[in-house]
This record gives sequence, C-alpha cells and structure tokens, in this order.
Amino acid sequence: MVEKATPTPRLSVNELTELLQLALVCAERGCANGLRFDFYDPRHRYAVLLLWAVMDHARDVLALAQDGRFGAIPLITRSALDAYADIANLGDHPGYWEHLAAADASKWKPLLQRASEGKNPVLKPLTEDELLVASRRQNAQELKALQAKGVHKLDIDERFRRAGLTSEYEATYAMLSAEAHNNVSSLQSRYVDWDERRAWIVDVGTQSRHSHHYERACTLTLSEIVIQSMEKVLQLFGHGTAVMAEARRLLEEFWGRAKAERADDSSTSAGPVA
Repeated sequence: MVEKATPTPRLSVNELTELLQLALVCAERGCANGLRFDFYDPRHRYAVLLLWAVMDHARDVLALAQDGRFGAIPLITRSALDAYADIANLGDHPGYWEHLAAADASKWKPLLQRASEGKNPVLKPLTEDELLVASRRQNAQELKALQAKGVHKLDIDERFRRAGLTSEYEATYAMLSAEAHNNVSSLQSRYVDWDERRAWIVDVGTQSRHSHHYERACTLTLSEIVIQSMEKVLQLFGHGTAVMAEARRLLEEFWGRAKAERADDSSTSAGPVA
C-alpha cells in the first residue's frame, strides 16, 4: 500500500477574513502616508476613485463574512473585480481614462434625454432639476469630442482583455455575474436543499448545505484585488509598493494552500491510491 499524503489544512473563513483585513490595513497605511498625485489629471483622479471603491467593497465583504452573512459577497466581489480591471487599464494605458469618460457620458445622455421629455414619472426629480439643461449640454459636448477622437465606450469583455484578465472574465466574472443576475440555477443552488428522499426550499434567511459557498473563494479573490489595486495605483504615481509586502506574502501563502486543496480534492475524487 502507498501511504497517503497528509491533506493540506483547508483555509477557513476566519483565516481568509484575517488576510482581507491585513490587505486593508496595509492599503490604508499606504494611503495615509500620502498618495502624491495630480487631482486635475483624470487618469490619476479616476484611479484613486476606483481604489476607494475597491477598499469600500472590501470593508463591506469583511463585515458580512465576520457576521456570517454570505449571500451578498459574490455580488460585491464582482463589482470589485470590475473596478480592478479599470485600475489595471489606467495603470497600463495612459489614454484609458477617456474610455471611462465615454462610458459615463454614454450612460447619462439617454437618461437625461428621457428626463427632458417629461414622460417618465420616475425621472421627475431630474426633470425638475435646474441643472438638467446644463448637464445635457455638457454630456453631449463631451461625448461628441470623444467620438471625434475615436474614443468610445468599451464593452466589458474588451475592458478585461486590455487589462490582461480574459481568463478571469471568462471564469470568475462569469460565475459571479450569474449570482448578481439571479440566474435560476444559482438561486436553486443557494435555496434548494435535499437528501436521499426529497428536496425542499430552505427556511427564510438560510442557505442550502449544497450552496456553492463562494464566500471563501470571494474573500481570497477580494484580498488579491485590494493588494493588486493598491500596488497598481502606487506604481502609477511613481511610489514603491513595500507597504503591501506583508499582505502580499500572506496572499501567496494562502494561494499555495488553495492550490494544494484543489489537488487534494482531485486526488480524493479519483479514488484511493492502492
């Protein structure tokens, strides 16, 4: 008989929240030490705004994980991953900020147009806003100027491709999107439980024992997003990344353990080794 290797200890939610907390502490320390950037440079300003969003997402996931409320974690992680794709692009492509401006103007132009028509009662607050006319003019002018330069809103797959994140888009982002869009298969995995005799809808406020349990993977992924977002922004501003070194070391250790877990799981599913 071949002696079986000792399985790798599984990463616990508590360990992963400690990693996320460390990533946040390191990032907040880096920000407190002074991010030297040009506020009036849109590339710099958008990078900081997106970094702030990533860190807020991380705080929310940390609070939910510590409270044992896992349902919204995949949704928040999806938003953080979306923001990281833009941060990566801002770091690597000097003119990328214009695509973000085009996306913003493209979103607001039709909405403000509908508000001006006064036919949608939900838009009444916008219709009555004294800034509506000026906002419409500004969006139209901005969009026209960008289009004249050949700048347009990028589709989500193109944003991830430019960031070198195609694999993440086709896998992680796709799975998290199924959760965010309430795909029925995701809902059934979350709220339908079963045993050898029957299946049933779980009690309100609970989740199935057979749920995907994305909370571990999402917490690990979000820790990486915080670390890499901060490193990208620091590099963009010409700063060093040593402030993130402690969190980076623990992240690499945990990724190593996660890969070992997958290998153990694959070995177990293949049956015992004789």
